[in-house]
Amino acid sequence: MTKKQIVDIQNAILSWYEMYGRHELPWRKTTDIYKIAISEIMLQQTNVPKVIEKFKAFIARFPTVEMLAAAEQKDVIMMWQGLGYNRRAMYVHKMAQNIVDDYKGIFPRDSRALMTLYGIGPYTSRSILIFACNADSATWDVNIVRIMRRVYGDANISDARVEELCRTFLPKGKSRDWHNALMDFASLICTKRAPQCTACPLKKWCLSYPQPKDVVMVKKKEVGRRENGKHIPRRIYRGRIVEFLRYNAAGTVDEIGRAIKKDYCAKNDGGWCQDVLLKLEKEGILTCKHDKWML
Repeated sequence: MTKKQIVDIQNAILSWYEMYGRHELPWRKTTDIYKIAISEIMLQQTNVPKVIEKFKAFIARFPTVEMLAAAEQKDVIMMWQGLGYNRRAMYVHKMAQNIVDDYKGIFPRDSRALMTLYGIGPYTSRSILIFACNADSATWDVNIVRIMRRVYGDANISDARVEELCRTFLPKGKSRDWHNALMDFASLICTKRAPQCTACPLKKWCLSYPQPKDVVMVKKKEVGRRENGKHIPRRIYRGRIVEFLRYNAAGTVDEIGRAIKKDYCAKNDGGWCQDVLLKLEKEGILTCKHDKWML
């Protein structure tokens, strides 16, 4: 594409965002790096509607990184209820402790330093600096990759090419708005299923219009265990265990097993349940005392 086309696409996306973007999202009303970091970790594997109220409640309970660092891990896990992937609750708690202990309560403004913290990888580290500091750096996830793949009409676009394009299209000084715009555009217009191609502000440049070119992904079956004849992923059982222990001080293997699996049989499922509990213990989410499991 020519430089003019790139500028035209930038303007089209930013104009669309100004008119239709989700400006009301609570983490878009702040540049507090602590709050941005919490929102980014919450959004890693949970969709926006679920995160909104949970984010507000979490920040109300732990308004500063110091308060989060000083909290009991069990209390942090309790506040994570409804977001799933409870390991992230442990990560944000340990991240806060790292910030207080190693950085005197001040988040580093360097992507590499952020990646040394619990729960923060390359994408999240870049996102935190973009949304908190308006850093002139590019980041991308599956949604942004989908946009690039469709605009360039390349179903098999390489990672290197995506990175190159993301850096090329980044408008200097507007990184925060640009990335928010791309996220909303992917969520509302260039959706995974049923994209709104006729309403797309990029259709005059999109090489896939009006038939988006997509990769057909074969979803692998998750590891799990059958319950009343139906396969249930292990992550669901893990979530049920944490949910049970949020409202029960402790439980034995069989007490927990009966709570999380409708057709639980101690003889057939006891060893499996014990293995799941041991994995959660190894990850630091659960502890066991006198054969009783607890958060």
